[in-house]
Amino acid sequence: MIDPRTSVVEKRLKKVKRIIVVSSGKGGVGKSVISSVAALLFAERGLKTGLLDLDFQGSSDHIILGEKVSLPEEAEGIRPLRLSSGIDFVSFSLFTGESPLPLRGKDTTNAILELLAVTIWDELDFLIVDLPPGIGEEILDIIRFIQRKEFIIVSSSSFVSVQVVERLVNLLQNMNLPITGIIGNMAMDSVHHVSDMSEKHELPLLCSIPYFPELESEIGDSKRLLKGKFAKYLDAVINKIYIIK
Repeated sequence: MIDPRTSVVEKRLKKVKRIIVVSSGKGGVGKSVISSVAALLFAERGLKTGLLDLDFQGSSDHIILGEKVSLPEEAEGIRPLRLSSGIDFVSFSLFTGESPLPLRGKDTTNAILELLAVTIWDELDFLIVDLPPGIGEEILDIIRFIQRKEFIIVSSSSFVSVQVVERLVNLLQNMNLPITGIIGNMAMDSVHHVSDMSEKHELPLLCSIPYFPELESEIGDSKRLLKGKFAKYLDAVINKIYIIK
C-alpha cells in the first residue's frame, strides 16, 4: 500500500528552486558544519535559504549556528523556524530539544516522511539538506521521498573515511542520482585519497578545506563563522558552482 504522504512531499517542496543534499557515508567528517556554513553564505547574499537537518539521532546544525530552537508554528502543517541569520530552519530538534529520539525500522521511516510531508516551505532559492551519516535505511528513505535533489559528498582525508564514503558514491551513481562533486574536509597536503576518489568516479573535487583548529571556537557564533577561514574556502565553492553573476 502506497502511503499518501509520499505524494504530498513534492507539493511541499514545489516552491524550492534547488535542493542541495550534503551527505557522507562517514560520521565526523564535517558534513553538518559544511551544511550550516553554506546556508549562512547563501543567506548572506540575500538568497532565500532553507536548512533541513535530517540527522535525527545527532542533529547539530542549530548548535553550530548558535541558535535556540523551539516548537514551530502550526497552520495546516508546520512552518520552518526563522533563524536570526534569515535562514528557514527545520530539524527534529525543534520537537525533541536535546532529548534522544530512539527510533528504528518503520518508526524511522514514518518520522522522516511525516516531517517532510507536514513542513510548508515558502519560496526558496536553495534548500540545504543535512543527511545522517551512513547508507542505511534512513538514507534510502530520504532519497526516495525527496525527488528533486543534487548531492554534495563530504569526506575527510583519511583512508578509512574515503573507503566508507566511496560506498555512498557507488550507491548514488548506481541509482543515477546527480552528484555535483566532492568536498575534501580537514585535508592533509600529503594525502590524496579524496582526489583519487574523485578521479576514479569522474566527479569534480570542489575544494580541499584544510583543518583549522580555530573553527572549534567559532562554532556557536554565526558571525564569527562567516568571517573565518573555513567559510572563505566554502564561499569559493558556492561562488563557482551556484552563484550566477
